Amino acid sequence: MDDFEFNDDEIEIEGGDEIKLAEIYKVANKLIKLLEEIKSFELREAVALMLIKELIGDDKILLGIATKMLQDLSYGFEEDESYVS
Repeated sequence: MDDFEFNDDEIEIEGGDEIKLAEIYKVANKLIKLLEEIKSFELREAVALMLIKELIGDDKILLGIATKMLQDLSYGFEEDESYVS
């Protein structure tokens, strides 16, 4: 596995929102792949929760949306095409 080094000083994305979203998507996919390679289930859970906490921050609206999404996922509603959250 390649060593993963991250320095937030290196991030300077030029362009519009679409370019920035594409870069975020690429980085998120890399993080998910790295997360899946962690053998310890407990560490994977801890890192996943840490990422969620970092993404939500102090945004109460985003916290509510994320909570609803996680509830829907836990109850299996994402598989019901007729269900609207």
